[in-house]
Amino acid sequence: MKKLGVGLVVLALCGTFIRLGFWQLDRAADLKELQKPYVEQPIVPLTDIAQPSANLSDQAINRIVSMSGRYVLQLDAPGQKDKNGKVETWLVGVLEVDGGGAILVVRSNKSAELPKGDVEIEGRLLVRQFEDRSAKSESNLSRLDPSLLVGMYDLPIFDGYVVAMREKVDGAELVLPRVKVDPARPSVPGYYWQHISYVVIWWLMALVVVFLPFYGRKRRSEIKGAA
Repeated sequence: MKKLGVGLVVLALCGTFIRLGFWQLDRAADLKELQKPYVEQPIVPLTDIAQPSANLSDQAINRIVSMSGRYVLQLDAPGQKDKNGKVETWLVGVLEVDGGGAILVVRSNKSAELPKGDVEIEGRLLVRQFEDRSAKSESNLSRLDPSLLVGMYDLPIFDGYVVAMREKVDGAELVLPRVKVDPARPSVPGYYWQHISYVVIWWLMALVVVFLPFYGRKRRSEIKGAA
């Protein structure tokens, strides 16, 4: 019975260390993947990869999307950072998308009038912000998060927000200073070889756990023989 208990403990510990090794191996692979240059994908209609009142899928984040509709509201988003880390106030429109729903659109880093009529937009779809960048007010968004529009807008809202690269009204492109952002990329802490070293350590620990019972039995035999 005692041997069975020891065996179960050894199996549990060995399995845990092996799983931890594979986990570190996956993190090393993720880190290596993140170091590759970002490959831009073809432009896709917003409604092909996202729907109102639904969370963005991983495949939708960073895609360049096209859409059309009418702006119904314009707000400022202070405390935002561009790709160079410069803190700016971004001009954000609430676009009522043709086909239903609304989405936040970062239009510029300068003041501009809200265009009237139908607008065609191309821009990068990004995941919502979760931390406030400024204080919220009637004219300011504390962060780029569609949940802040609850109570301000009645129709369903798309998750995330779009950083506009171009806007067209009646076929004519609007000339505005555009916000420059890099594609959002998840971060994996540490270095590649650091994760590989942890893989080796966890798997060595698994070998030690397997070896210890045999070593203990051998030592007991040696002690009995010496006695």
